[in-house]
Amino acid sequence: MITLAELNNKRGFLMNEELIVVAKIEVLEVVGNLDVSEEYSPVMKTIDVNGFQVLRSQEESVKSLFERHLNIASKFRPKNSYLKTAYMNVLLSLTQTICQSPQELSNDDLSDAGAALAYLREAGFELDWLEKKLDEVKEKKKKEEACLARIQEIDEQLQPFKKTYLDLEAQIDKEKEELLAARAPLSLNDDNVV
Repeated sequence: MITLAELNNKRGFLMNEELIVVAKIEVLEVVGNLDVSEEYSPVMKTIDVNGFQVLRSQEESVKSLFERHLNIASKFRPKNSYLKTAYMNVLLSLTQTICQSPQELSNDDLSDAGAALAYLREAGFELDWLEKKLDEVKEKKKKEEACLARIQEIDEQLQPFKKTYLDLEAQIDKEKEELLAARAPLSLNDDNVV
């Protein structure tokens, strides 16, 4: 059990404002048969990847993590399969968060990612590589914010020049009209001609 306050206190339970809840259902008695083909079955089957029960849709991502980071779970302490699944879901959510564009991430998202990383490390995951990636994303976010601020500053400095440019364009158009009028040939059919 966890209180709502603990859930919201940035300890890594929420990733991208989502909470993944894993539940185990034990069948005590089967009454009747349900004739549903396996492809339409709402039950999601899990498979074991290095001791972690994951959904088939997560299998490749988890295998890839273990292939690229052999010792990722070498010091992982929890033995309960449901806790292990929950931790793995947090890790997968964290990797997905870090792979987003800095434009899509808020500073709160990055703060939450840092809390999730600390939470996973506390459980025994070896995540130095992920911490480096998170630091890179944070650095990119800072650079993005600095670039946006500088663009806005330059645009504000440019505004008077844009107005001057538009005024000069209007003057050129007016002078061109006068030039066309000055170049227009006279006609002998005008009433003002003697």
